Amino acid sequence: MLTQQNKYLIKRIIVEVVIFAVLLASDLISKDIIFNRFSKLGVESYHQYILIDGLFAIYPCTNDGASFSIFSGKTEFLIALTAILMIAMAVIMIINIIKKPHMSWLFRWSMLLIISGGVGNLYDRLFCDGEVRDFIQYLFLDKIWQTLFDSSFGIGNVADIYLVLGVFLVCVYIVFDYKEGDLGLMKPKLPKNVRPDEVPVEENLSSLENNVAEDKAADCQIEKDTQDNQNSEEIKADFSKDEQKENHLPKKKSLKANTDKIN
Repeated sequence: MLTQQNKYLIKRIIVEVVIFAVLLASDLISKDIIFNRFSKLGVESYHQYILIDGLFAIYPCTNDGASFSIFSGKTEFLIALTAILMIAMAVIMIINIIKKPHMSWLFRWSMLLIISGGVGNLYDRLFCDGEVRDFIQYLFLDKIWQTLFDSSFGIGNVADIYLVLGVFLVCVYIVFDYKEGDLGLMKPKLPKNVRPDEVPVEENLSSLENNVAEDKAADCQIEKDTQDNQNSEEIKADFSKDEQKENHLPKKKSLKANTDKIN
C-alpha cells in the first residue's frame, strides 16, 4: 500500500517528466519546422524573413560553437561539457525529489528549463553534424548590441530561450527563496565544538525536533499557569465579597436591636 508521501513523489516525478518532454519536444519540433518543412516552401538558410518589423525575424542558420559562437569548432568539448552538466543537474533533481519533495517551484522550473534547453542543443550536436540549428533573430537587441559592441546580438532557438529563463529563475531563487540544505546535498550545521563524526545528522534533527516540542510544552505550561492565576484571583475576589457581606450583617442586626430599645 502506497503512503501519501510516496503517492506525492510519484505524482511529482510524472508531472516533471511530462513538462521536460513537452519543453524538449517544442524545441525539436520548432527546428524541424523551420529547417525541414519551411524549406519546402522556399525558406532558405542564411536569409532573413521579417516576422515583426524591428523586433523579430526568422534567420535559419547553424552554429558549431556555443552562445555568440564561442568555442567554435570545438564540437567534442562542447558535447562532453553539455553532457556532464546535464547529468549533474539530473542527479541534483533526483536527489531533490527524494529528499525535498516539497521544494520551491522556482528551483524545479529553473532546473527543468535548463535541462530541457541543454538536451535540445545537445541533440543537435550529436545528430546534426555537430552544429546547433538557430533561427530566431532579435532585431531590437541587434540595435542595442550594435551600439554597444559594434556587432549583432546573435541568432538563437527555443532551447536558448529555455536556458536563459532557467538561469534567470535560478538567480531569483538564490536571492529570494533559497534556504540552507534546500538541495538535499548539504548536511545541517552541527553545534560548535562538535565534530561531524561525533553527532550524526539524524541525531541533530531529532534534537531540533525535541527542542521545538519542549518549547511548545513550556508555552502550554505558561498558558496554564496564567489561567490558574486568573482563576485564583477570581476566587479570592468572590471570597472577599462574601466576607464583606457577612461583616455587614451583625451591624444591621445590632442597629435594629438598639432601635427597638429606644422605642
